[in-house]
Amino acid sequence: MSKPAEDGAGHRRVLSPRPAKPARVSLTDVCVQALTEAIERGVYQPGSPLPSETDLADELEVSRATLREALRTLEDRQLIVRRQGRGTFVSQAPIVKDLHRNFGITAMIRAAGYHPGTSGQLITTGPATREAADKLGLEPGDPVTTLRRTRLADKRPVVRSAEILPARLLSPADADQLTATHQSLYAYLYRHRGIGIYRGLAELTPVKATADLAAALEVRRGDLLLCISQVDYDDTGKAVMYSIEHHLPDWVRFTVERIGPGSAIDE
Repeated sequence: MSKPAEDGAGHRRVLSPRPAKPARVSLTDVCVQALTEAIERGVYQPGSPLPSETDLADELEVSRATLREALRTLEDRQLIVRRQGRGTFVSQAPIVKDLHRNFGITAMIRAAGYHPGTSGQLITTGPATREAADKLGLEPGDPVTTLRRTRLADKRPVVRSAEILPARLLSPADADQLTATHQSLYAYLYRHRGIGIYRGLAELTPVKATADLAAALEVRRGDLLLCISQVDYDDTGKAVMYSIEHHLPDWVRFTVERIGPGSAIDE
């Protein structure tokens, strides 16, 4: 296998410095190609940080403005992700969530081969808002417990979630214990309350990150997130939990099986 080329000072290069530019190919395109090939060859591993903009620009022998344009293209292609205050990283393999099945975030992270964790936990008990009361079949003002937390995959934030339950089903002490043991709410409800979740009704909406969500998920304010709001029901059809999840679109890939049309084809 050939060794990386050396520059005049004896430094080994991992990127090709400004290769010959074919007609109608910009320097930005050349940078995109060089960085893409480096990622595909494993020079920069999934989840690892890229060198600084100054170092990359020097390596490719282009201006920082050209490099930034190339990085924007790689970000649009979801090959890299920028984390505010931390730098630019090679994207991890996405977590895949089948929307046809109803299972928790912890199980989703484990199924993708990552170690689940939490941060930024906040547990409150108070009167239900009108929205939460409507979703849970309660009266406005009835006591509910809300568990807010950032869900981690190998210590990286991927989801900011808020789960709201009637206070009689989940106390702050219970919520604190289940997060300490990385136990899902579904498992807790079944083991400690005898409640099985049999179906969930979800709504998916693209939203822009607020200042709080941007800080929790280490993205920029205004970045696009996918919001999933869901009501879970027991076997009697009674609402048990109302959850609101904000997912990073470059970490989670959603799939759904669609049936038909078979013979029912519109002419």
